[in-house]
Amino acid sequence: MRVIVIGARASLLAQAQTRWVVERLKENWPETEFKVRTVQSKHTSEGSAAEALRQALSKREVDIAVYSLKHLPTQEVPGIRLIAVPKRVEPREALVGRSAKRLEELPRGAVVGVNSLRRKAQLLAYRSDLSIRDLEGDVDDRLTALGTGEYDGMIIGAASLLRLDLRNRIDQLIDPEIVLPAPGQGALGLEVRLGDDWAEELAYSLNHRASFVRVTAERAFLRALGAGDECAAGALATLEGDDTLVLQGVVASPDGRELIRAEIEGDAEEAAELGHDLAQDLLSEGGRELLGAVQSR
Repeated sequence: MRVIVIGARASLLAQAQTRWVVERLKENWPETEFKVRTVQSKHTSEGSAAEALRQALSKREVDIAVYSLKHLPTQEVPGIRLIAVPKRVEPREALVGRSAKRLEELPRGAVVGVNSLRRKAQLLAYRSDLSIRDLEGDVDDRLTALGTGEYDGMIIGAASLLRLDLRNRIDQLIDPEIVLPAPGQGALGLEVRLGDDWAEELAYSLNHRASFVRVTAERAFLRALGAGDECAAGALATLEGDDTLVLQGVVASPDGRELIRAEIEGDAEEAAELGHDLAQDLLSEGGRELLGAVQSR
């Protein structure tokens, strides 16, 4: 039987996520041999890493590529298909504090580390008195910087901490009413080559329908904004029962002074259409100008 090669990034988090995927695949397919191949990119950006994994898929160097779904570009690539989204873990943001354990407890002027414009804009909209500073490096690098006193707190996706068995570092799960997460945050994505039926069957065995539906709406929202995958926009979809999807979306100015937020509800089978429609609503309400301010920076 053919050996299935799983492609992953080199980061500590990516390797942990991929080990989880391989363990689940082995449970479902105990007679299949799986190997992990670490795919390096020329640049450190998330987009470059995703591009490197997709190239490895196209070149048949790997059979299944594993991503943090929030880092997978929403633009589709010919010959490659997002086939599975395993059950999503916590999509919310987490505050990791040095002394204060809640956003409300941070003193005026507190230095808070973030690694995205989306987080920065929404935090400033909630607490304009905070000093927001960029974060660099992997999760372990960020936590080290917190320990040295460079920051009073930092915002990290809760899922990253959970997957690294660092649940104890989560001081507060931030209400999505304050900071909406990135589309797909907390979920993994598995891509395969079109026509590779065996890899597709293996990967699809890990698909969780509710998670797939939710991230489909969120990613359609981001794609319809037409602002690229790194912008001051967030989204979160929830399911009420099996059939009703509620999608929240936000677009903000880089400084957080202007923020437009809305939600839409509809049939879960129309997840992509709901995401598109919510984006159009926000764009027509002023979101186009806010996104334009981001692109002109």
